[in-house]
Amino acid sequence: MTIQEARRRLEQYFAEHPPALSGQLYIGSEWWEDADDYLPYWGAREYIVDGRLEFNRMDNLAIFIDKRTGEVRREYFTPNFDKIAGMTRVDAPDA
Repeated sequence: MTIQEARRRLEQYFAEHPPALSGQLYIGSEWWEDADDYLPYWGAREYIVDGRLEFNRMDNLAIFIDKRTGEVRREYFTPNFDKIAGMTRVDAPDA
């Protein structure tokens, strides 16, 4: 699965399962990857683009997209800290 396909999969997922957040949902262009998954950067546009701290996500949610199957799965950051720390930054611009 390409990163563009993963981005479309995430957009579909959010359309079906809107996240609880203040502000307008925004999917950033800076993602991370390892051999198995993509980890997107997402949150409120007001925080990511405008830098308004009051819109920063305060949850513990990590959303991974499986590179083989395209499955989107919700997990917590804390038990995945080592996995996330070992990921590499990649660009995932809008198509």
